[in-house]
Amino acid sequence: MTDENDNKDDLKEGVVDRIVSVFADVPPQKDIMIFADDVFAEVKVRLEEMAKTAKGAYYEDIFDERLERLKNLGCPAFIIKKLQTKKVEVISKACALNIPDNRDSLIPVISSHYLTIYSQLEMINFNGITGDTSLESSRITNALKKGLSQNEGKIFDGIYFMLDIDEGANTEKLTCAEADEKFKGKNRSPLTLEEIIALMLQKTEPPLSNLLAAGSRYEHDDEVPFLTTEDNKTFLKTCFYNTIHPNSVIPSCGARV
Repeated sequence: MTDENDNKDDLKEGVVDRIVSVFADVPPQKDIMIFADDVFAEVKVRLEEMAKTAKGAYYEDIFDERLERLKNLGCPAFIIKKLQTKKVEVISKACALNIPDNRDSLIPVISSHYLTIYSQLEMINFNGITGDTSLESSRITNALKKGLSQNEGKIFDGIYFMLDIDEGANTEKLTCAEADEKFKGKNRSPLTLEEIIALMLQKTEPPLSNLLAAGSRYEHDDEVPFLTTEDNKTFLKTCFYNTIHPNSVIPSCGARV
C-alpha cells in the first residue's frame, strides 16, 4: 500500500512539473492566470472528447458481445442482421444515458412477431437444458402498449434494444402493481415477457430469483407471466399482479431503441 501511495505521489509530482514547465514560457506581457484558464479550458474539452470516445467504444464492445451470444445460441442470421442495423442508434442512446455500474447497459430484444415465444425459450440453455412452458402464446398480451399511441407501440412489434436494465433491485417484497407505481415515479417501466426472455438469453447460469414480466399479461388482467428455474430448467409460468410472489423480482428498463 505504501509503494502504491508513493507511486501516486510521484505521478502527481511529474504532472505538476510538466504543467509548470508549460507556464514557464508564458510571455511576460500576458497575465499568467488568464493564460492558465485558456489552457485548462482546452484540456477540459479534449478530455471530454476522449471520455466520449472511450464510452462509445465500451458500449460498442458490449453490443458486439450481446449479438455474438445470440449467434452462439442459434439465433437466425436474419435477426442478427436486423439487430446489427441498430448499432449506431443504440450506442448513441446508451452514451447519452447515465447508466449506473450495477445495471446492464443494453440487451437485444426479439419480438414474438419475428421469433415465437417457444423458439426463444428453446434458445435459453443452461447445461444443455432448454426452456419450456405449457402456456398458450396466443394468450400472452403486452400491457404496456395500452398506454401508448399506435406509433409508439410499434417498437414492441419489431427487433429492438432495451437500455439501462435493473434486474429488480429492491422489488422482492413488492407486488407487480406496487412495482409499477415505483417505476412510474422514476420514469422507468417493467419488462414484457420477450424482454425477460432477452435478459435470460444473455445469462450463462440461471438467476437466483424468479423474473416477473410485469409488462405482460396472460389471458387475464391480473395474471402475469414469469420465468422460474427448476433443476436448471427454465419454465414459463404465471402469477398474480396484486400478490407478492416468493423469491421473485420485477426487472425494469429506462429506455428502448
